[in-house]
Amino acid sequence: MKKISIAISAILLSNTAFAAGDTYVRNGNVYSHQGQFSVGAGVMTGSEFYKEQDDKTAAYLNAGYHGEDFNADLTGVNYRFFGINDSTINFSIFAVANPGFDADDAKILTGMKDRKISGDLGLNADIHLGQDTLSIKFQHDVTGVYDGYQADVAYYHPMNIGFADLVPYVGVHYFSDDYVNYYTGVTKEDATIKRPAYKGEASFAYKAGYAMMIPVTDNLDITQATAYVRLGSSMADSPLVDSKNQWITTLGVNYSF
Repeated sequence: MKKISIAISAILLSNTAFAAGDTYVRNGNVYSHQGQFSVGAGVMTGSEFYKEQDDKTAAYLNAGYHGEDFNADLTGVNYRFFGINDSTINFSIFAVANPGFDADDAKILTGMKDRKISGDLGLNADIHLGQDTLSIKFQHDVTGVYDGYQADVAYYHPMNIGFADLVPYVGVHYFSDDYVNYYTGVTKEDATIKRPAYKGEASFAYKAGYAMMIPVTDNLDITQATAYVRLGSSMADSPLVDSKNQWITTLGVNYSF
């Protein structure tokens, strides 16, 4: 699958498990069908992250298991080691991958070195405020690829609207300067007239969105999610980045068993 948007997919896809019915938030992710396996597929489309990007629409697949404490799917793996469902605070450890890019993914990247996929380990705290959840994350690259860290704070408000479960959220994401420069920096060796050398600093990204899950049967659900992210200036000012205003939307189906 082509990388639609490194920053946006990293933020949105890590927050949505593309499942429905009996929806809950755990490890800062939107889950459902606790204790079951699931498979899902769909399509996602979004804005251009890199200038003159080749693809803005792609198919996605997801599959995994969502348990009471352990969750594993193609968006990541996490384990709750402190707290239970009714606890005010839960702590989890998690592992996620950050997508790389190929130099032929966008014209502005032509001639640059490919960026590798990286892997992060992190710690999450979920604070339950009634039916709402405040999720706080910190993660660090353990593969030595971008060799930096990220942090995230998000507030989720799950609700049932009759025909569907709806989970709107708002939050802020932090990228260290190592991340910013690995994915959006331009070295002197890679600089051209259209792509001047650029070195950024640590940056925030502000996000708002929702995940909606519509049950069709006890096992089959339709899923839809949309997110908007406003990139901080240090990332948005890169000559590689198309716009500080980024968005992505998904539509799919999920089967649990």
